[in-house]
Amino acid sequence: MKEHSVFIIDDHKIVRDGIKAILLGFPEFSVVGEATSGTEAKEKLKQLELPSIAFVDLRLPDCNGSVLIKDLMAIKNDLRCILLTAEPNALDLKRAQHAGAYGFLGKDIESDEYIRALSTVASGKRYISQSFSNLLIEDNADLSIRELEVLQLISEGLPYKQIADRLSISPRTVEAHKNNLLKKLDVTTPIELVKQALKIGLIKG
Repeated sequence: MKEHSVFIIDDHKIVRDGIKAILLGFPEFSVVGEATSGTEAKEKLKQLELPSIAFVDLRLPDCNGSVLIKDLMAIKNDLRCILLTAEPNALDLKRAQHAGAYGFLGKDIESDEYIRALSTVASGKRYISQSFSNLLIEDNADLSIRELEVLQLISEGLPYKQIADRLSISPRTVEAHKNNLLKKLDVTTPIELVKQALKIGLIKG
């Protein structure tokens, strides 16, 4: 039986200890390291040759896990990352997907799902928790990462000029993205846009 080494990145000790406890009964998976932040994870991975799979928390104290995955894979290009999140949203999941994440797990799952996810990812296949798989369906309104970013900022009540400054684009481009969003979600006003996005889980209230 081939052994797969696991690295855990989460700032909550109870989560790290919980995953380690789950894996104790499965000798094919061994935890070879852990980190509480993105910075610590990158430093440790540069020194470790073993990790083949990494659990990456979405909300880390110094970075967003969906963005961190790209940096981790630049350090170790054969690393297979599984994103962990208690509050999934389409933007972060799509960012992680584009970064090359292999798995997407909700933190409210049963222990046996951790093993299923690890076994699936270890075999070279992707694993998505059923609870938010709809957020990763490619034809779910077919929104781009930039459109999801604009949508999120519109939902936060930011004016177009502020959205433009935040994303380093022009207000005209923001307007174009808003119009595309209205068409794709089949609504006519920004208020309806936000309501529909909340309803189908693209953003969180």
